[in-house]
Formats: sequence, structure tokens, C-alpha cells
Amino acid sequence: MLTNIKKVIRYITIYGVLRTLNKVFGRLRNFKLFTPKYLKKEPNIGLVGCGQFQFSTIAYYLSKGWTNYLSYCYDINEKKSKSLGDYYSIPEVLTREEELYKGRNEKLVYVASNHASHAPYAIKFLKNKVDVYCEKPVSVSFKQFDLLIEALHRSSANFYAGYNRPYSPAIMDLKKKFRVLDIEDGQFTLNCYISAHDLPDDHWYHNPKEGTRICGNVGHWIDLMVHVYNWRNYLPEKFTVQIAYSDLKETDNNITISITTPDGDLTSITISSRSEPFEGINETINFQYDTLIAKIDDFRRMTVWNDDKLDKKRYWPKDVGHRRSVMQPFRDDNRDLNEVIASTELMLHITEMVRNTETEKEIILTRSL
Repeated sequence: MLTNIKKVIRYITIYGVLRTLNKVFGRLRNFKLFTPKYLKKEPNIGLVGCGQFQFSTIAYYLSKGWTNYLSYCYDINEKKSKSLGDYYSIPEVLTREEELYKGRNEKLVYVASNHASHAPYAIKFLKNKVDVYCEKPVSVSFKQFDLLIEALHRSSANFYAGYNRPYSPAIMDLKKKFRVLDIEDGQFTLNCYISAHDLPDDHWYHNPKEGTRICGNVGHWIDLMVHVYNWRNYLPEKFTVQIAYSDLKETDNNITISITTPDGDLTSITISSRSEPFEGINETINFQYDTLIAKIDDFRRMTVWNDDKLDKKRYWPKDVGHRRSVMQPFRDDNRDLNEVIASTELMLHITEMVRNTETEKEIILTRSL
């Protein structure tokens, strides 16, 4: 009990009171912080998947006063869908998947179910011309990925991906400083060190059908890398990937992935999960491009050097981009979706490498919108 109280207090200093309490209630599912008032006569947003992320992040931000209203929620676990529906005063709590596709009046659906189900749900909604916000990863296999791309080509509906790091205030501030350089032929060096959750052996992330921790976790920083590289206004198509495994019995835990391009770019991603971080996932990101050097400390602080100039900035509450990412359907200034296509293809190649315990591979991307 004392440890939990300490954690709540620590989280308040990181995320603020309301977000922390919402996270707590998302775990307990038997307390209510507030009752969102959905006054629109015809609510038109559906939620698919009612786990912790949908509860404490997506539904949380959608309930904070914008002109968007929740119509229904659904999860294969009826207890989760009912508790989320009760908490956010959602009119309909669906109990069967087939009810999702019966000509409802939703204009937008947020898919945040288990990873292997993201693409199948998204494809069905796209075929029905319903806009989709799909949490990461958007696919966990090449078969799913190709079917999703085909659906995107055929559908007139909009598609948004839930990769959030590019929408974090720190990354957006760094991008502004990069633009001032006005140098388009330089090389990037990017280092991401992640202290990740120590998942139990029976955690669903370890289910081979869910894409391993490469799809579940590492995809975030692969996607961030691709986004940063596109600041030069083009996406690399060729990558050389090298992987160092600390334990061949658990190939997707405690590994370092090094990625280089023919342009001379260098990225390394290390994910360490040797213990459970008390404050949740902790990230350190180091960046260099020409004279621009930056260090991002857990998206709470950023230090930027450019020749003799030094800038320091703090971010409170901590914001890894979730809020801005969730609101993509209501904004026009979103990232290029081809970045997500490129990062997903690269992620799936790296997932295959990890499954096969490969240590080096040259990867050429072939998919686009």
C-alpha cells in the first residue's frame, strides 16, 4: 500500500493530478473522477478496445471539451467495456463484434485493442468508409500490412496512426531548430535508450501472434527515427540493420538495434527491461545533425546546443505526444502517413530478424501509399 501511495505521489509530480488519478481509476475501474457531458444529439465516435490505454489516454483526451462525442465502446472483455462505458457515460456498450459494422452513425473509430487485431478492425471500418485512428502497431505481419495498404488505397476514409513521439512538444521544438539550420544534405545521429517494463512471462506481448516487443515497444523509436529522417524532405529506402542480443532465449528483451543508411545516418536503439521502472518507461534521446546537438531526458527536459548557443527547456506535465496524437482527426497539420508506412515496413523486417535471431541484414523498403 505504501509503495502504491508513493507511486501516485510521484506520478502527480510527472503527469499532474487529473491525469494521474485517471490512470489510477483506469486500473481500479471502480471509482469515478468526473462525468463527461456529451450534449451532442448524435454522438459519432466509437471506441474499440477498452484496456488501460484506451481508458487513461484516448478516452481521457477525447473527453476534455472538444467537439467530439463518444457513441459506443466495445471490447472482447465485457467487464472492461462496461466499466469504461460507465465511467465516460457512453450511450452504448456493445457486446458482440458484429454489432460494430451494422450501419451505425459513427464517423470515426479509435482502435486500441490487442496488437494483432488492429489491422483487421481498421480494414473493416475503412471498407465501410469510416475514419480510423489506429493505435500502434498498425500491423504485426506483412500479410496484415499489405491488406491494410490495399484498404487504404481503396477507401475514401481517413486513417491516422497512434505513433505519438513525433507529436511530443520536445520533438516538435527540436524540429523547429532543425529547420533554422536550412541544411538538407547532412547526416543524422540518433541514440534512444529505453528503460522498459519488465513484463512477466505470461504477458500477452510475448504471444508470437502479437508481433513481439519489437512491434509492441521498439516500433515507437523506429517510427521516431523515420520521422526525424524525413525532416530532410525525403525518406531513405535502404537500411543496414545490426542487432546485439543479450540473451538468445529472450531475443526481444535487452537488445541493441543499430541502423545505418547509405547517406551516413546512424541510429541505435537500446531497450532494457531488467527491472520494473518505478515511474514507468523512461527514455533518453540523444541527437546530432551538423552543429545541432540535443539531449531529451524522458520528455521532461531538453537541452539543445548549436555552436555557442545553449537552450534548456522543461516540459510539465510530461508529454510524449499522446494528447496531440489522439487529436489528429481534428487537425490538418498532421505528419505524412508515408512515414508510418515506411517505419512499419522496417519494423516488420526487424521483427523477422529478432524471431530468427539474425544479427545483420540489408533492408530495402518497397511499400508506399
